[in-house]
Amino acid sequence: MGFLNPLFLFAGLAIGVPVFLHLFHRQKTRRLSFPALRYLERTEREHAREIRIRQLLLLLIRIMILLFLVGAGARLFIEGRGSSHPPTAVVLIVDNSMSSALVYGESRVLDELKEIAVTTLEASSAEDQFWVLRAGEPWLPSFPGGASEARAILEDTETSDARGDLAASLERAAGILRTAPFEHREIHLISDLQASAFPARGESPAGDLPVVVWSSRENLVQNRAITRVSVGGGLPPLEGDKTEITVYALENPNDTAPVSIRLIVNEQIRGVTQVPPGSASATTLAANASGWIRGYVDADPDALRTDDRRYFAYRSRPAPRVATTGDIGLFAAEAISVLESADRLRSVSPREAEVLITGMGLSLDILPLGASVLVTPPADPTLLPGLNRRLANEGIPWRYSARPRMGSAILEGRDLPNPLENIRVERWYDLALSNDLETPSRTLAEVSNDPWAVQGTDTRGRPYLLVASALDISSTSLPVSTGMVRFIDWVVNEWAGAGMGQTDYEAGDELSAPREATHVRFPYGEEFEIDGTRVVRGTNEVGFYDFLNADTLIDVVALNSPIAESRLDKLSPEDILAHIGERARPASDRTEWSREVFGQRQGPELWWPLILVTILLLVIESLVASAGQVDTGLTRSTKTSSNPALDASV
Repeated sequence: MGFLNPLFLFAGLAIGVPVFLHLFHRQKTRRLSFPALRYLERTEREHAREIRIRQLLLLLIRIMILLFLVGAGARLFIEGRGSSHPPTAVVLIVDNSMSSALVYGESRVLDELKEIAVTTLEASSAEDQFWVLRAGEPWLPSFPGGASEARAILEDTETSDARGDLAASLERAAGILRTAPFEHREIHLISDLQASAFPARGESPAGDLPVVVWSSRENLVQNRAITRVSVGGGLPPLEGDKTEITVYALENPNDTAPVSIRLIVNEQIRGVTQVPPGSASATTLAANASGWIRGYVDADPDALRTDDRRYFAYRSRPAPRVATTGDIGLFAAEAISVLESADRLRSVSPREAEVLITGMGLSLDILPLGASVLVTPPADPTLLPGLNRRLANEGIPWRYSARPRMGSAILEGRDLPNPLENIRVERWYDLALSNDLETPSRTLAEVSNDPWAVQGTDTRGRPYLLVASALDISSTSLPVSTGMVRFIDWVVNEWAGAGMGQTDYEAGDELSAPREATHVRFPYGEEFEIDGTRVVRGTNEVGFYDFLNADTLIDVVALNSPIAESRLDKLSPEDILAHIGERARPASDRTEWSREVFGQRQGPELWWPLILVTILLLVIESLVASAGQVDTGLTRSTKTSSNPALDASV
């Protein structure tokens, strides 16, 4: 059973009134015996049992009357019968991530998912409240509304090119429902249930809330996809150099036929090749012209079209002018020499440099305004005060601690540059922000949760990059790794502004705007002003994102489909319970879905039968009470007339 108005149950406390009155009238009083009344006492004892039964019957009837009235006021119903339900707060999670664009026959997976969501709305009542979350667009806000508002949102929902994190969506839904002023709450997860959409997590993302899960019996088809495009082996191409474009195809154990690939650069076909699944194929382009170069690779279309194309962009320019000052370490100096011999950079004086690599902050005061600087600390900590003074003079807000820390840890970080992956650090200085300078900065690499590589701009607008360790073998494994040359090349050709145009960004990623950019142009052509956070969100479409300063092109970023969305393996029924929780209720067809949603089902409300019974009980109570009064009067009359002695005394 259940109640639609449970607060009315407090009225049941009125049951205590007839109980109290019954007990009050049962209180014993002092009895005095008179000889003339002895015959009446005997008669009274004969009828006492009948009176007590009648009083108990009246008490029971009155209690039942109150109980039925309370049940009617609280709107009593019986769960599990009928099709109605009590007011319920529902979060609809609709998975519109990239994989929902998969085509079955003539319709998309998303079209089926939206129809299932409409089934929920059709089973709702006017008292239900809905929130709609789009798993492929987690940055969109969600507001409560009725079924009509939810239907309008569903009609406007289209596929996103971004990845869907269903575990994060369930956590967000649970947070919404915990604050909803409803006794009954449910989450309806409507998805194709890709296994990749549930990253490994410890606890159930929905907590103790019931989750109705759409689990279609349809198996996702085998998919072909381009997973990666590498430009120049990871090194930014330079003006006049040939460029190698390497294309990688998705591994597919059930499909060994090669994928036909077309290479398009600046809207011209520059190559045609075939790539076996799980393999790569390289194409060499002629010498690069100067400026931004855009391109993409196309595969023959299949049921999931988005991942059959992958974009790339890079900027071709002359080799950058690089200067060094102070003791930057033997290995860094050798890396610069190797890159110079390969025409990857040109050594110049600090006054002519586009990039300065300094071990003590020397020459910062004469560096051109448009230049960038890499600062490495000295191995000798006694030299740090001089370095910190030069940083302060140039408006760089970071300071090196006076005592190095010892340990052994691998560099990590969300924005960790590729050359620093798997690099071990054993000696480093603490980097601390100065309170008197408020220039923006960002941590690129961490060691034991401490900043190791930080970047920002000084008070004159020049980019800086600070590392916390000297570039020697006693401090880090970087000098003796293959990443040393790559790190220096990354600093002077990519980080310092050569504009590689990374190819590993995925739709949905947040983009950091370059310092000079004022606007960003999305792939569909609309431009937006960059706000104070310098972060671009809502990147739910693959393609080129252009950063502009007025009409001047500053940077081009290519966003591509998430690789995880190309893997169409589904969760098994057992995995659904393991990833979502024991309160998950899978439904594999529409009939089962209609049966599982709104689990607090109820039959017709019982208030009107309760009212009818109450009226009947009132009639019975009146009759019983009246019969008691008539019987008592007749009894007393009989008692008086049958006592001759009493009559004689009167």
